[in-house]
Amino acid sequence: MKRGEDDQLMPVLFVGHGSPMNGIEENEFVAGFRDIAAQISKPRAVLCISAHW
Repeated sequence: MKRGEDDQLMPVLFVGHGSPMNGIEENEFVAGFRDIAAQISKPRAVLCISAHW
């Protein structure tokens, strides 16, 4: 596959979910997730790998 000029390599992030409360609470981890999201461009796809069924 040939890369076009519009293609950019996206960063690879490991994001541990931590506490399920991070989905509903406002805390330092949630603020960190928002900071990272503001620094990278919107991805075309997301790969999620989980040990949970």
